[in-house]
Amino acid sequence: MDPSNQAAAPAKKPKLAQALKTVDNKELKSTGFWLNQVFLVLSTIFGVYLAAQSGLEQALKFDSYSKMEDNFYLRTSLYDEVNDNANNIRAYAARLAKSPPSSEMQYHKPTLEKYIWQTMQYSPTTLETPSIFLTQVRRFYSRAEYVVEAVLKRQMSARQASIELNKITDIIEKQTLPQLQASALHLQQELKKNDIIIGSLKDSSNAN
Repeated sequence: MDPSNQAAAPAKKPKLAQALKTVDNKELKSTGFWLNQVFLVLSTIFGVYLAAQSGLEQALKFDSYSKMEDNFYLRTSLYDEVNDNANNIRAYAARLAKSPPSSEMQYHKPTLEKYIWQTMQYSPTTLETPSIFLTQVRRFYSRAEYVVEAVLKRQMSARQASIELNKITDIIEKQTLPQLQASALHLQQELKKNDIIIGSLKDSSNAN
């Protein structure tokens, strides 16, 4: 190897290192460089925060609307069940008003369907249902069963039992059921205001 080349090579290295050192120092001493780095870090943190916040907000909204939809179904189902039972009690009261024989009263004894009512005790949505509805339904079932059993055991006359059954049926039909139905429709309207059609949340969750 040419000695002149060997001498030139070591000379280039210090010059190159010195040049790089000069550039780096200038960049590091530059205020703009540090500001850019700070803004980059802050924008990254802020972006992650906004994404997390948006995701949490969407999750909370979905949970709230899903519970609202569940409660709509519960109130609607309870309405249908109580309405059917009220119709049966009303028909039995009309029969008792004629003072039929015991065999006829026993044969036509009404059966109160309580599938929804009993299932509600296992549903967390039940606690989101206004207590006034739960109280009135409970009283209706309890009183209706008591009066029916009393007349069948001859502890109450058929005519008196008819009066009692009509009285409690009036309350459930004229007060409880209309209010219960109105509350279910209110939930449906609230969901509609937020562009949610009943059943759409369940469909989307099933699809996922």
